[in-house]
Amino acid sequence: MAEDILDEESAQDAAEGVEIRENTDDAEIRDTDIVFDCPHCGKNLVIDYRGAGLQINCSECGERVLVPIPDGMELADLDLDPGEILKQLFATRRNYQKAELQIESLKARLVQLQETLGVMQEVVAEGLS
Repeated sequence: MAEDILDEESAQDAAEGVEIRENTDDAEIRDTDIVFDCPHCGKNLVIDYRGAGLQINCSECGERVLVPIPDGMELADLDLDPGEILKQLFATRRNYQKAELQIESLKARLVQLQETLGVMQEVVAEGLS
């Protein structure tokens, strides 16, 4: 079975800074990666070790999956220093602001499409009369 390396959209709840690589044919699996199968669909998944213990969405079936914690690893091993946490906080805020702007843009586009649809419905109704 081919491996599926999780992309950012598949890992909405993954902490900022956890390396999640895009799926490519020549994707390199590192010694520090966690490789596991989705318990729902059996898809082979790969995520950076810092994803241990996080819940992600399987990129194949979309179900919530708990990333296993490798044997001999403690969650305390993943604790970051305050400076790194601050960097991640700023990155998360930037991503949140980008997402809000995209939502506003999509809402405006939806309004345009609804207006266009209304005009088209009027034209069709007039043509049928």
